[in-house]
Amino acid sequence: MGMVRSEQQPVGNGSRGVGNPQTTVRKKSYNSVRFYAERAKVARGPGWVITLPAVQVGAFTAVRCRPYFILPIKLMLYSDAMRSKMITQKDIAEKLGLSKQAVSLALRGSLKVSEATRQRVKETAAAMGYQPDPALSALVNLRTGLGRVATRWNQFALLHNWPTERGVRQSDFYSQWLQSLHKAAAARGITIEEYWTGANGENHNAVFRKLRHRNITGIFIAPPPQIPDVQALEISNQNFQFVTFGPEHFYPNLHTIQFDFYENLRLAWSVLSERGFQRIGLVFANYQSERTGYAWRAAYHIEKMLSGCPVGTRMPLELESETSRASCDAYQKWVQENEIDAVISSVYDVEKWNQELATPAEVAIFNVNHPAQQGIDINLPQMAETAIELLLIEMQRSQLAHTKHPYRIHIPGKWVDRQS
Repeated sequence: MGMVRSEQQPVGNGSRGVGNPQTTVRKKSYNSVRFYAERAKVARGPGWVITLPAVQVGAFTAVRCRPYFILPIKLMLYSDAMRSKMITQKDIAEKLGLSKQAVSLALRGSLKVSEATRQRVKETAAAMGYQPDPALSALVNLRTGLGRVATRWNQFALLHNWPTERGVRQSDFYSQWLQSLHKAAAARGITIEEYWTGANGENHNAVFRKLRHRNITGIFIAPPPQIPDVQALEISNQNFQFVTFGPEHFYPNLHTIQFDFYENLRLAWSVLSERGFQRIGLVFANYQSERTGYAWRAAYHIEKMLSGCPVGTRMPLELESETSRASCDAYQKWVQENEIDAVISSVYDVEKWNQELATPAEVAIFNVNHPAQQGIDINLPQMAETAIELLLIEMQRSQLAHTKHPYRIHIPGKWVDRQS
């Protein structure tokens, strides 16, 4: 296919341009190219010119955007015959009675339009045979920043001091937690890179040097490892913004997001009480006491007191291990001696140990992760989304630098029943 000619308009300058001098193209096509080039901040300022060689389908257009720098952009121009066969977003908009902007957002899966509208637009586009123009999509990506290089706004870091580099991912619960965080970040166009500072902080200086070199300033501090006597992570405040996931007393001067341990236990107690259970017990692993800020224990004793339970009776059970036979024996003995009829527990094996009892207790699990379980859904997605939002706010406003008052955000859970 030869050059598209109509309403000829000279483009470029033979002495300064790139390509054939005085090349002519359809005026409308030229204006479109100039529009996208200007919006992409390519053709700006003295000496910034745009010139087109003989324009054919699939030809390369060279755009001089800065002295000594040439940016090639693949640009497809179509003849009137080809364009007459193309289905555009405007055609879809007219058929559905929507604006072109709404159609564009729907085709890109934007949450700014409803799910029903997105589905309707996509089905209509498929039925009409709509195909996006890859060249124009590339130009739009350049214009809107979707094709930008990594910056401090689209890459965050996650620091941890677990015993091994992959320790967080090897934990069943925290691998789910980490997956939720990555998913929430990806929805905002953000990637999260994981850095291990070493179990004793031996990699601390090297990690922060690398973050400065890569211009990563937004940092998440992972929850501490699931071991007793864990230490807070050493941090460097200079030119970094932080969001932590507790415990709150580990990082008193930083923003913290964590689950609402206190209210989650009260919710589980309330549901069990409404269902007629009167001798409710609490079971958890001993390393969880400090990392929950003793909130489970505090809420449990308050609820016991309000229910008329004598002080010093039906004390909570802390286990050294979540899986050992010794813990199983201790649990069964505790249930029988205290005549427990319902248990609130963070230890999943309690359900298995229960089956060995003549009269199994009802069980409510913290962090339900299976349809056969009942208890508290701690709301991992909301925790992750809130953490991303809070870190972006801190990066934009430097809230801590101005107010010196960190945020404490507790994510509420919800009760879920077993699915039969």
